[in-house]
Amino acid sequence: MEKDKLLGLIKSKGIQVGTLIEEVNESGVRMSKSTFYKGLRDERPFKADEIKAMARILEISGKTVNEIFFADLVS
Repeated sequence: MEKDKLLGLIKSKGIQVGTLIEEVNESGVRMSKSTFYKGLRDERPFKADEIKAMARILEISGKTVNEIFFADLVS
């Protein structure tokens, strides 16, 4: 998990973390702030539906998704 890349991407899109989480929830995927931050700290992995929702909202490609969420698995 490349948390700095994710946070940088969120910031570059002009979205606040709270807004991202609200939009994820509005898309039908349940995620709390606690869940998001646990994912950032690698205390729990993000679930596939959470990753898909964030990718859609942030408008990121599959390659970028892999670089952010699966960096440890790919390298």
